[in-house]
Amino acid sequence: MKCHVTIVGAGPAGLSAAIDLAKTGVSVVVIDEYYRPGGRLLGQLYEDRKAPRDERHWDGKEQAYELVQEAERQGVSILCGVTSWTVTDRWHIKLSGTEEKFITSDALLLATGAAEKALPIPGWTLPGVFSVGAAQTFTNVHKVAIGQRVLVVGADPLALSVVMEMKQAGIDVAGVVLPPASPAINKHLSSPVESVKRIGEAADLAPNPLLRMMGRLATGKLSGLATRALSLNLLKIEGVPAYIRKAAVSIEGDRNVESVTLQPVTIDGEPNGETEQIAVDTVCLSAGLYPLVDLAQVACCPMVDIPELGGTVPLHGPDLTTSVPGLFMAGNITGIEGAKVAIAQGKLAAASIAESLDKKPLLPKEDAMRHVEEARERSPIHFLPNIEKGRQKMRQYWEEQQNEKGVLS
Repeated sequence: MKCHVTIVGAGPAGLSAAIDLAKTGVSVVVIDEYYRPGGRLLGQLYEDRKAPRDERHWDGKEQAYELVQEAERQGVSILCGVTSWTVTDRWHIKLSGTEEKFITSDALLLATGAAEKALPIPGWTLPGVFSVGAAQTFTNVHKVAIGQRVLVVGADPLALSVVMEMKQAGIDVAGVVLPPASPAINKHLSSPVESVKRIGEAADLAPNPLLRMMGRLATGKLSGLATRALSLNLLKIEGVPAYIRKAAVSIEGDRNVESVTLQPVTIDGEPNGETEQIAVDTVCLSAGLYPLVDLAQVACCPMVDIPELGGTVPLHGPDLTTSVPGLFMAGNITGIEGAKVAIAQGKLAAASIAESLDKKPLLPKEDAMRHVEEARERSPIHFLPNIEKGRQKMRQYWEEQQNEKGVLS
């Protein structure tokens, strides 16, 4: 199979890029290993308080459906259940899961998204333990209750949104607690102060006025005060108590989850007090997301480690180009952000790709770059509190590389 552009990833970034590219007369093939297109949009359902009143209800499945329908109307080929396992010869993409064994194209856009980080606490391999992303998919996509009584371990924006979604679906959520302080777990995850800051990044999603107030305090100079206040357990998310001063020490059960052992912690996250047990049959673990960069590495794109963006990310420019000719990035592979930012990035990547193919972009690149920044400002949820610092680092690394290339040439 041949086309002008291959896009790996049928999420919001990949689909929006495909639509804009197809409208410029470019042939596009989108591939995704999931059985249906939409990516993480499929599990999203929340109220966006930053949006205009008539646009506040965000239904990710509906958004994904509209993007897919538009892409197909524009003649985009979408191949699902297909794995792109290597790329060679710029661009020869080898596939499995389909009769087509490879695609050749002039440009390659990687919109591969992100994966969940593990949270290895004792008992985490018992049946009845889910990642929070899996809980979101079961709840919103498949309409399946993951359990009768659920405890969420990990306080962050994704956990916050999934708690609200599970409650709205009628699931009994017993509470939200922190992970234990452990060498195997990032210390920021078990810190009450850092957890309050992370919750603050999603304050605009919160239906509870106290949560919104505490979230805004947490992102300012009063994070310690907010954390001490939360030791009173006044904070509730859709009626679910958030125990920001308690940690899950271990998950108990013979053949499946039966209970979780909790322990109070200090404001610094250190164990402090007697343990107790809470009876639950299901546990959701939330430790954050990291960019999926495997194909970018195979494509010989330089990598940089920027924790503020979620970990190791491909080196890329402000217009989502890379130092590898014909290779572009968009979405969470560039740093963990929300779906609205990913959609805007897809349009920016499409503009850059169109220019590289000597086509007139549907949206001028300067306008597309501005739209990305506007999407970031309007985003109701920020997964990483210091992501702007990460973006600054990326710009600095990119400029240094471009200067080195100029000197060498």
